[in-house]
Amino acid sequence: MGQGRALPEGAPPRPDPFPPADQPRLLALMSSAEGPAPAAIGGEPKPESGVRAPAAPKKSIIALSQADRLANLASGGATTFLIGGVAAVVLSLFPLRLTDSQWQLGVLANLVANGSWILLGLVLLHLACMLQPRNAPLNQRLMLWRRLAALAAAGYLLIVPLQVATTWIGVDASRNARERVISKSETQLKAYRDALMGAANLTDLKGRLGAIPGAPPLPEQASMVPYDVVRERLLQQLEQAETRFRQRVQTVRPGPNILELGRQTARGAIASLMLALGFASGAEGLFGQASLLESLKLLTRKAKSKPAKGDRLKGLRNQWQWLKQRLSLPKRSAIRPISKPQKQARRRPLVLKIPRQWKFWRKPFWRKKKSSSRQRIRVSR
Repeated sequence: MGQGRALPEGAPPRPDPFPPADQPRLLALMSSAEGPAPAAIGGEPKPESGVRAPAAPKKSIIALSQADRLANLASGGATTFLIGGVAAVVLSLFPLRLTDSQWQLGVLANLVANGSWILLGLVLLHLACMLQPRNAPLNQRLMLWRRLAALAAAGYLLIVPLQVATTWIGVDASRNARERVISKSETQLKAYRDALMGAANLTDLKGRLGAIPGAPPLPEQASMVPYDVVRERLLQQLEQAETRFRQRVQTVRPGPNILELGRQTARGAIASLMLALGFASGAEGLFGQASLLESLKLLTRKAKSKPAKGDRLKGLRNQWQWLKQRLSLPKRSAIRPISKPQKQARRRPLVLKIPRQWKFWRKPFWRKKKSSSRQRIRVSR
């Protein structure tokens, strides 16, 4: 019975379920399942040691710790860049000179220069929130900076026309100031010459020169020298001053270099536009969009293509729902009733309840009572 059923003659042999190549592996699995092998034949089994090998750390735990470290690093860098950039912009405002065009140009240039650091801080703050999405304080800080980024995007858009206008206003002001100084100097030189040519003596010359604002006084030795000699020397000095003045006017540029100034203005305008787009891509979006840039794209797309009436109403309804969530408006039922109020039931007239024993006056005793049918039957019987 233990050998099994005999095979008929001519039949192929059955395959061995445990080939010789797999027998050592099978024996090893059986020994590991039974327990530790004894130390020697007939001896006692070797006791297991209480010290276990440390378990290998899971990959998810390693990845989580690395994400936390990277999030902390990004959060610290974002705080540094944001606070540092804002502080640099604020310090550039002092001392305040609101009417000075040079101060205005300096403030605009400082805004453009430090805007990249603030934008880098905003990007790092987004990265930290992506790595730690359940960190509530970090998310609140991101929402605050996203709202401020929308204002920054609008401000950088306004910088472009302000920078162009301030630059050309400064150019006109410098040209006007140069022409004013030249005309004032020419007027003084002409008045000085007229005083020298029109004076008859030294006393008259002193009086004429004293009436001219900014005219140099006569030297003390002029009273010991004849008047004609004094006048000739003063005329020679006047001609030398006029010659130096003309040479200086010719060497000085009539105004700033227009080509270089236009190049700087274009560079600042392009940088402002890039910063505006960067802040718009990181700012809080309108109408439930991911960012302000996506909202602007949606608005331009709607302006180009005229939607159907149903789609237009659906879009307006979604915008109204977004505004209600943002402004915390009450429900529609609190603003306007959904349905018309039902008509109030007609009120019954007020009826005084009088006790039954007090109602005798309503039924006079002289009235004959009407007998009922039962009473009539009884009487007939």
